[in-house]
Parts: sequence; structure tokens; C-alpha cells
Amino acid sequence: MPAVSFYLPEGTLRELRAEARARKTSVSRLIRTAVEAQLDAAARKKAKGDLTRMLRTADLGSWDDTHAERTREPDDRG
Repeated sequence: MPAVSFYLPEGTLRELRAEARARKTSVSRLIRTAVEAQLDAAARKKAKGDLTRMLRTADLGSWDDTHAERTREPDDRG
């Protein structure tokens, strides 16, 4: 795994170290987990937006058409 270096304010680093100790893990693992969670959340948000846009632009017919189709179909659901 490639290494990445960056600077953090002292207070943030103190909080990260305390949190890592409390979770019995390393600061590196804590940061990796947080970054991965943020990226996953961003991907889910994008997918939700994509789905919403697709549904808004899809030609799903009108409610009247759907209702008429359902009432013409025999009710064989048991």
C-alpha cells in the first residue's frame, strides 16, 4: 500500500490519537477507515442522484394508463 503524508493541526492529531487508543487501533487505520467511509458515502449519493435523474426522465406512462392496464388484467394473485 502506498504511503501518503499530510499535515494536521496538533489538536486534530491529539484527538485522532485518543480515538485510536480508545478503539485499540492505529491512527493510520482510523484515517483509512474514515476516508473509505467518506468515499463510499459519496458513491452512494452519486448513485442515488443518478437513479433519481433516470426515474425523472423515464417514460413510465401516466397513472391513468397504469390503472387501466391493472384493471384489465385478471386478478390471479390468489
